[in-house]
Amino acid sequence: MKVLVLFGSPRKKGNTVQLVNAFSKILKDKGHSMKMLYLNDMNLRPCQGCYACLKEGICRINDDMKDIRKFIAESDLIVYATPIYWFGPSGQLKLVMDRSIAFMDEEYNSRIKGKKAVTLMTFASDEKDTCQPALDMFKKTFDLLGLKYAGSVEVPACADPPVALKKTYIDKTTKLARSLA
Repeated sequence: MKVLVLFGSPRKKGNTVQLVNAFSKILKDKGHSMKMLYLNDMNLRPCQGCYACLKEGICRINDDMKDIRKFIAESDLIVYATPIYWFGPSGQLKLVMDRSIAFMDEEYNSRIKGKKAVTLMTFASDEKDTCQPALDMFKKTFDLLGLKYAGSVEVPACADPPVALKKTYIDKTTKLARSLA
């Protein structure tokens, strides 16, 4: 299985990467191919809403999204990893989600239907419902794209600066990864 991690955190050594590392280790150990894209290091512009991409699946904006689209198309599982900012994913990941309209055709049929998707989210609040708006957005996006939502891990009360996440959340992450391996 080819796995793509869309890493939406600007912090390469923050809380979110702890979930990604735990998830990735299980899949790597099972022999699956892993690719992680640090979205913060990429040149990504916002969607212009022109829908030029619907005809052939090619966005008219010339930036790193062309590479991201290629990696998504080649992957079996896409991991959306992000801290929660203002009840939604990071701006870096949101840009990729918005630009995913290029995976739709003129009749709004998905060109990537059937792939699996997972979300890994961290957030500062200790209120579990803080990430619910983001979860709703992910689920609606995955439904439209025809992606099979394979699970999620949400970790509240993440410290800044980061500290080791509680074992229960790492265990939940590895359990999710094992279910997909």
